[in-house]
Amino acid sequence: MTKASLLAIGGLALLHAQQPVSYGVKIGTPLNDSVSTTASTSSSPGRWTGGPFVELHLPLRLSLEFSALYRSGRENATRVLPFGQNLNPYLFTSTDKIQTWDFPLLLKYRFGGRAIRPFVGAGAAWSYRRSQFEAVLSCLGVQDSCRPPMFSSDPAPSHIKSSLTRFGPAASAGFDIKTRAVTISPEVRWNRAFSGSGVREQFSVLVGLGF
Repeated sequence: MTKASLLAIGGLALLHAQQPVSYGVKIGTPLNDSVSTTASTSSSPGRWTGGPFVELHLPLRLSLEFSALYRSGRENATRVLPFGQNLNPYLFTSTDKIQTWDFPLLLKYRFGGRAIRPFVGAGAAWSYRRSQFEAVLSCLGVQDSCRPPMFSSDPAPSHIKSSLTRFGPAASAGFDIKTRAVTISPEVRWNRAFSGSGVREQFSVLVGLGF
């Protein structure tokens, strides 16, 4: 082993000792997501969000935290679509299965305290949203009684997969409860993220378990 390698290993060991790394998981629930139903659509967001995190502790009560938080949801739609005055209507039904990963990177500051230490954090989050959209048109009548003359056959089912990525601000506030085995960290977190078919202000309540 060369002298440069020994110096590099020693430097990394010293850095790790001065700036320890903690890790763990966070689990919680979105605050402003709820089941909604109208005459033609219904939205059923997931009740849970969570995932792993890693945190680099810096001097001056600062730390840098990166986490990966997953959540899911579903949107259903049903509409009656007529294609002509003398034709029976089609029944349009669709399902959109949505999976979202939020990747917040936060610079956190902890206030003084022994058993309980409040903290605030600010930074940014990447949101990656995957959608699996399926739609079907069904004739509300006998065969071919809904189809306009310009259609050679009834419309085929649609299957569309798409993905989107968004970058936006994020913030958090909470407190650490340190025990011998684990650090418990309740917090409220916000980021501008995807939810359903649009972009919204996403609020979540999380509890972190750190080691």
